[in-house]
Amino acid sequence: MLIIYGFILIAGLSFLIIFNRLSEEKRRIIIRHLTSERVKDGIRKTEPAQDVYQKSTEFCKRKLRMTVLIICAGAITAFAVELAGLRTGELLEGNLIKRNPYMGTEKKLRLKVREEASDEPEMIDIQVSEMKYGTERLMEMAKEADGILMEKILKDNGSVDHIETDMYFPASLEGFPFIITWRTDDPLLISSKGTISEERLKKLAGIKNINEGILTGIHAELGYEDFLYEMDFSIRIYQKKESSEYTLGEYVKLLAGELDENTREDEYLELPDIVEDTPVIYEEAGDNKSMVILIMVLIAAAAMYFREDQELHNRVKKRDRELMSDYPRLVNRFVLFYSAGLTTRGIWSKLCRDYLSRVNNGGDRRYLYEEMLICEGRMNEGMGELMAYEGFAARCGLNKYRQFISLIGQAMGRGRADLMPMLEMEAREAFCERKDRARELGEEAGTRLLFPMLMMLFVVLVIVMVPAFIAFRM
Repeated sequence: MLIIYGFILIAGLSFLIIFNRLSEEKRRIIIRHLTSERVKDGIRKTEPAQDVYQKSTEFCKRKLRMTVLIICAGAITAFAVELAGLRTGELLEGNLIKRNPYMGTEKKLRLKVREEASDEPEMIDIQVSEMKYGTERLMEMAKEADGILMEKILKDNGSVDHIETDMYFPASLEGFPFIITWRTDDPLLISSKGTISEERLKKLAGIKNINEGILTGIHAELGYEDFLYEMDFSIRIYQKKESSEYTLGEYVKLLAGELDENTREDEYLELPDIVEDTPVIYEEAGDNKSMVILIMVLIAAAAMYFREDQELHNRVKKRDRELMSDYPRLVNRFVLFYSAGLTTRGIWSKLCRDYLSRVNNGGDRRYLYEEMLICEGRMNEGMGELMAYEGFAARCGLNKYRQFISLIGQAMGRGRADLMPMLEMEAREAFCERKDRARELGEEAGTRLLFPMLMMLFVVLVIVMVPAFIAFRM
């Protein structure tokens, strides 16, 4: 193939050199034979003020040069790719393939194989597995993992001789190729995930004395392909220490009650300075208004929280109104483009391109077309066309768009014979609904303007009546 690519490259460069060195008359003869009447007619229509022959010549020259340059560039690229494929270094000394290192990935190669006396190669795909650890190395790594696992399984516990909280049983260790599976001697007490059952401990405590803990075993199996290595751990599980029966405050309150009862003849009640060998400090709480301030702040925070929710709700309503406002235009455009013979995908792409062009020129962004762009992107990524349209309707969240996508889906499944009448009817209904919404918005605007108009009336009354009162008093 290298020879073919080289020949194409040399032929293309030779044509360019020869063509540039030809006389003007010979070049015109070649161009005259290569230029069709359709090209001349097209140039005449698009550039009526220019010389048709001159423009045809320039057009043909440009086309020839670009064509040959593209062919040459393609030949150079193909030559480089083929040469790089020959020099990848994967095949060494004719029959050696280097494996990927330990814990790497499988290597896939495409090779050509042929008999030494034959020139007809056969293409084959070779899969080369990554390097595999030997048994001795695996034993060394397993013993090394033994010590690491001993520390990891403890989690928040101090040692295996005193386990109170859940343990950690990892499925793998970083830097080791093993897959670790766990089992325990008493799955009801401690699961294969390291979770300790408090209910099981309570049941055992009712049957026997577990103050010295419960001795049990856990077992880890390290697997790597056909290599297995077992680890056994003995652990002693204890119940969690119960917290003190009384808090410090509750205990001090009890002590203060006893002291109060026993020292009622004294002028003062002396609270204990040391409680259970621990010095304590007392401070008067006082009766300030900080709690009122805190409550007011909480109320204000809640009001702000719900205000944000209301603003979000208003934005959603604005979005829905905008989607409903754009709906008739969307249906009308589909009717128009369907009449022109465009497919659904073609219409969708065109509307997206037109919208991007408007936005790039400073136009406003619209929710409808942003959703359409998302739909277009998903179709370009490989999603099914109908599924992408249904996702678009679901994201819009309005029945009108679901109905519209349903019509499109029916057209895609059964053809467009009955689609145009239904779309035209839908366009008429959408236009009528748009007029009704415009009327409703006008009524709402009039209601909103009522309060400012009343304020203006009050101002006018003040302007008229104040001078009248002043003149009456004079």
